[in-house]
Amino acid sequence: MREIKFRGQLISGEWVYGNLNIVSLTRQHGEVTIEKGHYISNSADCPFAYQIRPETVGQYTGLEDKKGNEIYEGDIIEYEEIESDGRRYPNKDRRKILWRDCGFNMCELKIEFWKVIGNIYENPELLEDGNKNETNKI
Repeated sequence: MREIKFRGQLISGEWVYGNLNIVSLTRQHGEVTIEKGHYISNSADCPFAYQIRPETVGQYTGLEDKKGNEIYEGDIIEYEEIESDGRRYPNKDRRKILWRDCGFNMCELKIEFWKVIGNIYENPELLEDGNKNETNKI
């Protein structure tokens, strides 16, 4: 069973990882409240959590790339072909990881040959070379 966790980006640009919470509490009679928003809780869980930019929320796929990096929704991955002579030739086949039709489908991709090279929030230019494969294959 894969670990269920999320990541999100703080306003400062830092990424945080953990459980996703979407809350809306109000202030009444001087009690401290949490602002309406999206939060990623730390390892100690609530009540401490980081407020994140909602558009950057991405779920962990349960997979790692060839370097051992966790792969999240919103990541951009690149395939590096390995020839029989042992030399590596990047072919610039890039894909962004998206949630489609109730899951991440890994049927066609051998994930051990892919590496995370960025994400769609910080590095959209990585997909601007005409290779904008939106995939429901991962």
